[in-house]
Amino acid sequence: MPDYRPLSEEDRETFHAYTSYAFRPHEEPDEFDPEEDHWDLGANRAIYDGDEPLAVCRHYWFETTWRGVDIELPGLSAVASPPEHRHGGNVRQLLLDSLQEYRERGDPLSALWPFKYAFYHKYGWDTTNHRGELEFDPAVLEPIVADLDDEGSFRRLDGGDWEAVDAVHRELTAGEDFAIRRSEGWWRHRWFEGWDQDPYVYGWERDGEIAGYVNYKVEDGDDGRTFAAWEFGAVDHEAYLHCLRFIYSHDSQVSTVTLHTGTDALLLDLVDDPQNVTVTEKTGPMVRVVDVVDALETMPYPSELETGLVLAVEDSLADWNDDRFELTVEDGEGTCTPTDASPDVTLDIAALSQLVIGYAPLSRLLKTADIEADEHVREDLAALFPPRNVFLRDFF
Repeated sequence: MPDYRPLSEEDRETFHAYTSYAFRPHEEPDEFDPEEDHWDLGANRAIYDGDEPLAVCRHYWFETTWRGVDIELPGLSAVASPPEHRHGGNVRQLLLDSLQEYRERGDPLSALWPFKYAFYHKYGWDTTNHRGELEFDPAVLEPIVADLDDEGSFRRLDGGDWEAVDAVHRELTAGEDFAIRRSEGWWRHRWFEGWDQDPYVYGWERDGEIAGYVNYKVEDGDDGRTFAAWEFGAVDHEAYLHCLRFIYSHDSQVSTVTLHTGTDALLLDLVDDPQNVTVTEKTGPMVRVVDVVDALETMPYPSELETGLVLAVEDSLADWNDDRFELTVEDGEGTCTPTDASPDVTLDIAALSQLVIGYAPLSRLLKTADIEADEHVREDLAALFPPRNVFLRDFF
């Protein structure tokens, strides 16, 4: 059986070769540069046959909030295997071993960005949140910003400004579950630096402090240039409008603007005619329960609710979850134990994952996820797992 262990220092170049081939096979192999690898941002793992890596991945140990509880959220990334080692169960084993490591660390949940939804869904991950992309002519912004005064000023930012931008980001994401608390290294090497090309970052400064920022690239296309804003944040509405003013100032250079946002886009209610904005809704990252007992005992519950139910969980990857569990809730806390009792709810691990994070109300999940619940327990189930404002925006 392959041996799962930390990737050795000597195999850093192999890791680079595997991931480059997996995610950019259409490009010429680029030379490995250890100075740009930022090895210390994540924890690299591999399954080995002797000294040969069969498949590799990277774990990020993110800090975030889930239903008001601070947790570590492992971000699974860069899963790759060379063609000569594919279709032999190596990636499946890597995923299982990764979950086992998360379990031993006490992490209740795991997240990833899928290269293909169906691939990870069969192993128990499911959509965390949706995201939006707005596309429009920059002239659409002119009526919104025309009467703004010239208060404050814009200046270009770099990695040395990460703390100022972080303060805005924390204000922006307050109240969002799974908003990543970005480290200095993450800001410098994953936000101010791009994967292939560094973005532009400008901030709007008011009274000597950064109150808004725009992270963007200008991209060439068949129909002209596009101002692609990958993230912009503001501490209040005034700062938000000045960020839009900054974007509008590029109207002589670009023919299109794209904004990457959540699905509740304020801009649609600000423009004169929302039909001038093309809205594309996309799925975002995926989440998975690592350990049923740990997850159901970590999350908080409504303090006024006292109830109990039995869940039969199906998990084809992690056998420690493939069981029946009795959940008892009292005083806002849950106790979860394996049981042989008849189930009130039957669901697979992907459906449980969406239920516990609050992806959607139970009434919707009953239509879209693999959940069977007795009529008499549905009211309690809906009360135990109310929907949340979930938005994991960081790509990794």
